[in-house]
Amino acid sequence: MFSQDLPQFGLISMNVFKEFISLKFFFGRIVGFTTQGLLMTLLLVSFSGCTNVDIEKAFNGDLRPGQANKIIGEYCQSCHIHKNFDPPLHVSQVRNLYNRPAFKRARECRSCHYIEKKWIHNQHERKTRMPEDVNRGKFNKFERKELSRKRRG
Repeated sequence: MFSQDLPQFGLISMNVFKEFISLKFFFGRIVGFTTQGLLMTLLLVSFSGCTNVDIEKAFNGDLRPGQANKIIGEYCQSCHIHKNFDPPLHVSQVRNLYNRPAFKRARECRSCHYIEKKWIHNQHERKTRMPEDVNRGKFNKFERKELSRKRRG
């Protein structure tokens, strides 16, 4: 008699209650939350964990010159073309090809080399300020910025 009156009072029936507390209900919820959490973690890692902040800082001039040259040299040597590359020797030899003061007195790799971030693939594209382009004044803006930076210290 009492169990027949339960639905009349808006209470849940015993079968619904058993289903509610069953392991299937809880495991279904846990698996759903776990899957969502895993997907969110993978998404965050794919957008933030794959960038190399040190390389970007080195090319932006945010590190000391010696440390920046070391990081940039290792980055360049990671490419199969520059595997046997000697950064200090390269800098001293290449300076003579440039006529502009900021490049003629350069001691950092980033004076002639830079990277462009490709956000779609989360990669960097390596670029070079070639002597012919620099000597024609193609990089005047960069040159002025570097000269003012060197004057400040």
